[in-house]
Amino acid sequence: MKARLALRAETAAEHERVDRLFSRFDLARIEDYALFLSAQAAAHLPVEAALDAAGAERLIKDWPARRRAEPLLADLEELGLTKPEPEEAPELLDDGAVLGAIYVLEGSRLGGAMLKRSLPDRAPKRFLGAMQPAGSWRKLLESLDDFLYETSAFESALRTAKQVFQRFEAGGLRVLENEVR
Repeated sequence: MKARLALRAETAAEHERVDRLFSRFDLARIEDYALFLSAQAAAHLPVEAALDAAGAERLIKDWPARRRAEPLLADLEELGLTKPEPEEAPELLDDGAVLGAIYVLEGSRLGGAMLKRSLPDRAPKRFLGAMQPAGSWRKLLESLDDFLYETSAFESALRTAKQVFQRFEAGGLRVLENEVR
């Protein structure tokens, strides 16, 4: 089985939990959108910083263009929010771990394009609207298949992908638990 398909299958439960959790934010309401962005930032920012520190561009040459921390921070600022307390960044000790983390962040970009349609007109859309050139997702998936052919590399990618999903889940839960509805 190709690495991309195996990663998708093996992280399906974590992905579903995160999707279910984040669907509790009504993105048509600017207040919920602000909370949603705070929860995203709590996980996304430390993971992206860890990828930078691990030298992600060694594996994914266009990594610098894929980064979304700046648009996320700009959207938070426009909404009058400060950077939230970060979740703990995963340890990216090898190339498999780096690729597992990138897989989750880049997958969230695809979901963001769909979510952007729900936003009110006045909502900042830099983060959810940060698109890549056509074919970027496909190129990433091909890279996963190319790099994750060894069992140890795949297992490291899988372990890290699950950890990144857990960081997003933790960030979402923290925001929702602190919000009085």
